[in-house]
Amino acid sequence: MKKILFIALFLSAPLVQALEVVTIDMNKVFENYYRTLIENKKLAKEKDITESRLKEMQTQAYKLQNEYQTLMRESMNPVLSEGARMQKKQDAEAKATEGQAAVKNLKFFQQNLQKEAVSKRRTITEELTKDIQKVITKYATDNSVDLVLDASGKSVNGVNLLIYSKDSLSITDKILAKINKGHEDFVKKIQDEKKATTTK
Repeated sequence: MKKILFIALFLSAPLVQALEVVTIDMNKVFENYYRTLIENKKLAKEKDITESRLKEMQTQAYKLQNEYQTLMRESMNPVLSEGARMQKKQDAEAKATEGQAAVKNLKFFQQNLQKEAVSKRRTITEELTKDIQKVITKYATDNSVDLVLDASGKSVNGVNLLIYSKDSLSITDKILAKINKGHEDFVKKIQDEKKATTTK
């Protein structure tokens, strides 16, 4: 009889304890984190400065190329004396060397600029993501959450990893409120500026 009672109790008990699961849109949280907004403004300013420098270097390279072509045409001008034409040719060769160096520096600058931008963006993303994950982990611990799923995650094929979840499971707004506490006005200002730009 005891054996039968034990089996009945075993079968009536849940085989797997229910997990406390929540979801979060990490893309939304990251993009609206006040530190992300600050870094984006810094990067945009740096980009403007580097693009201005890039244009100056391009202008200088084009200028040297035009000066070289002008000197070469003048070096073949029959009106000029042989000595003058020779001098023009020497000047053209010197200008060509200078122009080649300018083009080489331009390419080097462009390549380094791209590498530095990618590296800097990666470093910032990793740092800010760690900050956000700490807040999420604390929230999960404080609220006895067993599993946090990223609703914005995608597979290698670009398919959403989370196909469906109830809106009530999302803690996106709660986490945003926590990480932006004390910076709400700044976040709203940046968001309003973005809306104004997109509506123009």
